[in-house]
Amino acid sequence: MHRLLIENYVKQIKKSDIYNFALINNIDLSEKDIDILYYYLKKNWEELLYGNKNILNDLKQEIDEKKFLKIKSLFEIYYNKYQDLL
Repeated sequence: MHRLLIENYVKQIKKSDIYNFALINNIDLSEKDIDILYYYLKKNWEELLYGNKNILNDLKQEIDEKKFLKIKSLFEIYYNKYQDLL
């Protein structure tokens, strides 16, 4: 059931959602960064959902290292917080 909720959310997510979430978490993203993250999330959400942290290595090649480390840290925080619900 949770998977279906997440899938529906990802289908509806907008680039502005990514921008706003990053802004709240003090990550300054360029338009290019937002495009990359948007495409990446749409394509890889299932692997991320099931904790495949190796998939983040692809993102590391596309995003500035400082931004990547913040994004990875947020992923780990939220994944650990909600993994029991997945």
